[in-house]
Amino acid sequence: MTDAPKKGWLSRLTEGLSRSSRQMTDQVVSAFVKEPLGEAALEGLEEHLLESDLGPAATDRIVARFRELRFGPNPSEMEVKTALAEAVADELSGHQATYEPLAGPKPFVTLFVGVNGSGKTTTLGKIAADLTGRGAKVMIVAGDTFRAAAREQLKVWAERAGAHFESRRDGADAAGL
Repeated sequence: MTDAPKKGWLSRLTEGLSRSSRQMTDQVVSAFVKEPLGEAALEGLEEHLLESDLGPAATDRIVARFRELRFGPNPSEMEVKTALAEAVADELSGHQATYEPLAGPKPFVTLFVGVNGSGKTTTLGKIAADLTGRGAKVMIVAGDTFRAAAREQLKVWAERAGAHFESRRDGADAAGL
């Protein structure tokens, strides 16, 4: 039996984000296709968006947008998916920026947060390698002292990138760092 080739970090990140997006979309679509657009469906939409970590302000704007939409009596899945995709894209479009930490004031601090398995550690390591390759002094600090092997993984990435590494013992208070 041969092992399947290991997927790259971008592939794994894309799969994870796609899975989360699909789950949210399926929940929202089912709420609007199964019942007419009413307060119960809008409350369900609000709940799903908040559970998907879109935040209260963005959720309020998207729900308000759906409240104004005029779906037919039996909207298709594609109609609802398109409306949702457009609403979320509009929310995100004003927040994209170029990540160029070497161009601004020093020191530059980047904090990585997100759900387990979304690619934070790998992304951090690749950014650190890029920055040290361009002559920057990089320090990777392990704030997650509770996840198994988190410190060890970050230490490996720091070594690969030629970056300084700092951490505390497992279970330590991250604020003490």
